[in-house]
Amino acid sequence: MKQRHKALSPGALEQELLKKEEKEQLEGLIKRTQETLGADLANATHQAYGSDWRDFQLFCTSLLQPCLPANAETVILYIQHMADNRLKLNTIRRRLAAVRYYHFESDYDSPTENPLAKKMINAISRQLGYQLEQKQALHVDHLKQMIDLMDIKNLTHLRDRAMLLLGFAGGFRRSEVIQLRIEHLHFVGLNLRVHLSRSKTDQMGQGLDKPILGEADSVYCPVTAVKEWLQVSGMKTGYIFRRIRRGQTLNLAEDRPLSAVAYANCIKYYANQIGLDPRQLSGHSLRSGFVTSAALTGKDALHIADVTKQDIRTVQRYMRKAKMFEQHAGEGLLAEKDKNSTTTNL
Repeated sequence: MKQRHKALSPGALEQELLKKEEKEQLEGLIKRTQETLGADLANATHQAYGSDWRDFQLFCTSLLQPCLPANAETVILYIQHMADNRLKLNTIRRRLAAVRYYHFESDYDSPTENPLAKKMINAISRQLGYQLEQKQALHVDHLKQMIDLMDIKNLTHLRDRAMLLLGFAGGFRRSEVIQLRIEHLHFVGLNLRVHLSRSKTDQMGQGLDKPILGEADSVYCPVTAVKEWLQVSGMKTGYIFRRIRRGQTLNLAEDRPLSAVAYANCIKYYANQIGLDPRQLSGHSLRSGFVTSAALTGKDALHIADVTKQDIRTVQRYMRKAKMFEQHAGEGLLAEKDKNSTTTNL
């Protein structure tokens, strides 16, 4: 005999719907919580840690050792392995930070905190030294030479002109420039206020504003360059700096920013055009170039830091490097001897 399914009463059906709604609400809450927890680090940091963790996994696999949890001996060997492959000290430290992060995420004690592992990293630090490779700052005179090469009738040149001048004038980080959106721009007469909803020094997302000073009647005015780029491109919203297709066309519906690599390559390309070594420049060169150029014109460290939003000590370090030959104690000591001078014997 065919078994009949018992029909749900209106009251029971209502209870089932309520349970389903409560389940969906709970699942939604769990999903949002996971997304929030995933925002504990910047996206770029998550990506870097993911790559670093995969490298550590491959190393553990080659030794037939577990990676989670890993033991301290494996980490010590990994540190030596990285040093043998001539990785930079900051890269080694970042990879160990990734190992630490994934262990803590899985509720394990991190082997990087083992006293012997700490001793190993200190020893490697002494061997490699703490000096980090720094790319060359792009001086304002070199930037102007780059701008002079550009044809404002060319869409790519128009974009690059606005991007380089704005990146320099605001002392922006590479990530800040490529993530800028039209909604972040607030024109105030000749000047421009750029709102950053998040930056490296503002991980909590409180937001900060950067002042961009306009230069009236100057071909190097960053505010004018941005206005002209927006007007010619026809963009009204979305990312400011985007990829331009062959034939000098811009897909307005494709709201995707330039990549960090494309931004750095843009600087390198024009640097090469004016005779600079592109290998000595990076996406950071505009930012450091602003600090260096402002310091050489006598600008105060506090005023420079107010634009770049850097720690004052970082600005002062750039300034000392820029002015290392000013008021040198050895000035004139080895100049050609004056024939009319007399020598005094002590």
